[in-house]
Amino acid sequence: MTRLLRDYRLMLKGQALSSKTILPISLVVQLMVSFGFVIGLGFLYPSITPNIAKFLTTGAPTISLLMVGLVLVPQMVADSKTAGTFDYIWSLPVARMVYVAADATIYILLSIPGVVLSLILGAAYYHFGLHVSLLAIPAMLLIAMTGIFLGYSLAHGIAKAQITQLITQVLVFFIMIFSPIMFPASQLPQWLSDVHKYLPIVYMANLSRGTLTDLNVNLGQAFAVVGGWCLLGLVVTCILVRKRR
Repeated sequence: MTRLLRDYRLMLKGQALSSKTILPISLVVQLMVSFGFVIGLGFLYPSITPNIAKFLTTGAPTISLLMVGLVLVPQMVADSKTAGTFDYIWSLPVARMVYVAADATIYILLSIPGVVLSLILGAAYYHFGLHVSLLAIPAMLLIAMTGIFLGYSLAHGIAKAQITQLITQVLVFFIMIFSPIMFPASQLPQWLSDVHKYLPIVYMANLSRGTLTDLNVNLGQAFAVVGGWCLLGLVVTCILVRKRR
């Protein structure tokens, strides 16, 4: 255990140093995304009701976390594959999941400013009070980890980096336009609403809404479904990184 902690600390330091040029840019992008989703999407509505304000404010951090996990992570892994970085990393005498844990920590820390800013902006701009539950922190961590593990599964499960990057662009479009994060699922066509019953996206949004506002959400179901997807992503990631040479 002591060696694992030492390896984790060293890998965390190494990843932070190797990403020092891209992390500030990614942070700025996260802050811009938060501002755009909370305030920019509000212009699409002729009037902002309290429920719409809550959907916009709590939907923004959900999308921010998903963008990091399902888009940034696969693209960074794809770039590392192309550059041959992983061949060096995998040759180190460090458990591969220790590297994944250190990498995931960097991405989670990167997400925090965007999440906090979107909540502060939304509450101030739309003039409503957040109802922050003690479950908010574990809910945000669960959303982040699920997105990251699914992102790793996607990145390591597809051999060609170009295909990985193409899929991430499709995911961005699907999450932002056709997922009930910034709006209720009742606004979707029935068939698409049914599809989302089997995906984790709407349940991630419910975790945000249920732990940050007074909206009526089945939190037990949301934690169970997102937790199941998180476990699935973790297992698949473990299998794929162990197989990769």
